[in-house]
Amino acid sequence: MKKIIAILFLSLLVGSDIAAQSMRSVFIQMPDTLMPLLTRTNREDCIDFIDAGMKARVTNRMEGKSELITLSDDYIFLKTSDYASMQIKMLPCEKDTVICIINSVCAEVCDSRISFYTKEWKRIGNEIYFNEPSIDDFFIKDESVDTIAKMCDIRLVKLSMDPVNNTITAEYTMPTYMSKEDSARVAPHLRPIIFEWNGERYNSRQ
Repeated sequence: MKKIIAILFLSLLVGSDIAAQSMRSVFIQMPDTLMPLLTRTNREDCIDFIDAGMKARVTNRMEGKSELITLSDDYIFLKTSDYASMQIKMLPCEKDTVICIINSVCAEVCDSRISFYTKEWKRIGNEIYFNEPSIDDFFIKDESVDTIAKMCDIRLVKLSMDPVNNTITAEYTMPTYMSKEDSARVAPHLRPIIFEWNGERYNSRQ
């Protein structure tokens, strides 16, 4: 009985290591077109630093600093520059693992772009896995919302992955770009949108 328990325990450890290595491989083997600031050596160094318990900060191709903040079995958060970041998530799917990438730029206001890939880095159309929210989707419906919504004509959306579960939170960020007076009028009418992964695609939580 003890031998069986020991075998099961070792199997769990090996399985965990394979998953972690899988995320490492995804990061290291990313095409340069998707990771233009970091060389493969930069990425390998980041992982080595993380494993050594050190700050995973490297000098990138533009002579700036990039830092790998979080590395887990299925998630990465990378500060590519002072104003930009990248989140990578391996999503379980019935057919195969799907890789979701969110690139964000935060200067005066944050804006994000989402994309999906196979493990072989073949691009998959966003519409298969994710419906981009419109500006109207962020507004709480009430009598005055139509008048307030007309003040928002630029789609600026920040997307944030949860590193533990497979949710994405979308926030409309244009109010931070507006005057204090206009922002104060718009903000109370806005809500974040949470998308949940169901094994096939992201659906907004009602």
